[in-house]
Amino acid sequence: IDTDGDGLDDGYEGSDVDDGFDVNDEIDDPANDLPDTDGTEDVNYRDLDDDGDGIDTPDEDGDGNMDPTNDDMDGDNTPDYLDPIDDTPEIGEVEVNQLVTPNGDGRNDFLFINGVENAENNSLQIFNRWGVSVYEGRDYNNQNNVFDGRSKGRSTINAEDILPAGVYFYIFEYQKDQEGITDSGYLYISK
Repeated sequence: IDTDGDGLDDGYEGSDVDDGFDVNDEIDDPANDLPDTDGTEDVNYRDLDDDGDGIDTPDEDGDGNMDPTNDDMDGDNTPDYLDPIDDTPEIGEVEVNQLVTPNGDGRNDFLFINGVENAENNSLQIFNRWGVSVYEGRDYNNQNNVFDGRSKGRSTINAEDILPAGVYFYIFEYQKDQEGITDSGYLYISK
């Protein structure tokens, strides 16, 4: 939609979508009107590392869905690609990815756990929103012992069917440096 007919889509118009014929809209001085988050190189849309943290913007894709603009690994409400604090997990840190898309496209087809090789004697339980166990497993390894969106719990009726899309709760227990650790939270299954 181009309300004012200036050739610029309303989604890019800024605060006034009907401001007459102004192809630059409110951006009359790009050097000052366009964001430059890191303040060191160029405006964000031409800057390969928007936040100046040494990690190129395309590489700040924490959930692996090929879109770095929707990742906020530290939960501070600033997307990682605009957050100058390096949010990449430390080497050896165990972190459960919270998205499973079992559609066979090679991305997020199973629940990936960063650093799982450091999670000794681990066990993973996943529950649906009614508290029914849909997956129980030991020695999770991101290779041949994974949760791929199919039920493997006590009440499994058909292990071949993918679970319905929605929010599930997980409990991941393991030992690291001889300390017992319990990680729990939510994960989302999307088709």
